[in-house]
Amino acid sequence: MNKEYKPRPFSEELADQYKEEMLTKLDDKRTLCNVLKLAYRNAKKESHNLSAVRALLLEALWMGQRMSDRLSEIRKMELHQEYPEQVEDDPFGVDWTDLSKGNWD
Repeated sequence: MNKEYKPRPFSEELADQYKEEMLTKLDDKRTLCNVLKLAYRNAKKESHNLSAVRALLLEALWMGQRMSDRLSEIRKMELHQEYPEQVEDDPFGVDWTDLSKGNWD
């Protein structure tokens, strides 16, 4: 049941949205998104290709967040398929669906 991959274009509107995202507060995890945000913030203004570097970092952050969202959806579906009753009906069961919030170093 795999769908054919159809990439979405990275538009100017998305670039503006993710420029703001680059400046949001970092959490305490070493995630791909946090590393990209740090790289974006530390790009030197005197660099001759600063705009190209920042454009690539914006797109990489966008791609990383889309990948993370999709992987979270897949994990939730897989968990629900394995343990549908226990997750929803067991009052003492553990909800494992939100453990994919990033990787720890």
